[in-house]
Amino acid sequence: MKILILGMGHVGKALGSRLRDNGHQVIGTTTTPEKVAALRPYADEVVVLKGHESDKVAAAAAGVDLIVVTVAPNVRNTRTPEERHQHYRQTLVETCSSAAASCERLIFLSSFSVYGDGGEGSSPITEETPTSNHEEPSSLYYQQAEQNILSRSGGCVLRFPDMYGAPGDLSFPERVKLAHSYFGGKALFGADALLYAIHFEDVVSAVAHAVDQRLSGIFNVCDNERIPATNARVFDAICDAEGLTRLEFLNQIKAPNRRISAEKIYATGYRVAHGDPNASYLREGETA
Repeated sequence: MKILILGMGHVGKALGSRLRDNGHQVIGTTTTPEKVAALRPYADEVVVLKGHESDKVAAAAAGVDLIVVTVAPNVRNTRTPEERHQHYRQTLVETCSSAAASCERLIFLSSFSVYGDGGEGSSPITEETPTSNHEEPSSLYYQQAEQNILSRSGGCVLRFPDMYGAPGDLSFPERVKLAHSYFGGKALFGADALLYAIHFEDVVSAVAHAVDQRLSGIFNVCDNERIPATNARVFDAICDAEGLTRLEFLNQIKAPNRRISAEKIYATGYRVAHGDPNASYLREGETA
């Protein structure tokens, strides 16, 4: 197949390599002309464009069989609510609108943030669970972007938790130290939310699996066999192990506080390969 990847960050580059190894022809995109040469090992062709530039997306997509949208907002452009609204809408919604206008078959990398805290009830969160958190841009515009993708019969939405393990990513202890040094020991999320996380290699494998299996519809992607500990339990254990004061949880950004089911994608043959990155801290805390 001929595949267009909108966004060649860590996931896009690794995915481009995986798809080419599997015999596909890959077109990659970047917003920065200076990055073209560095991206050539990961794609057969590299195009400079922004996702909201619908004419350029349509030109890049001419003759492709599939568009994979891996773009994600840059946190440096989300300091204020106004910036978040503008940046999330342009990066997510307008890019997915351009993609949906250019190809019938689409894959979009979305986020568990669309569920908010999961709403009422104690049953596992599935793809049928209503979305919520409609005021927060980081949730609202993922939901709108998903709608654009699902407007096409071949649209596939893969919902992921926070990603870790990409080259240059902060480890969880480094994230805790950053919260202390830049945010006064405060965390925007809630103490009781479950700390779902996924290794970036599992993200790449999930997208490649969706390509090979020609998946359509919505799929939660996470470890379906183990339920993670809460934010408070994990980050308290990390703080204790690192000799840091425990974080204060502000609960401003809602996240699911009960199990998320990935049974639907597991039924297609997908499995995560990486375990809980914080398991060692939890074991140390239990034996201390």
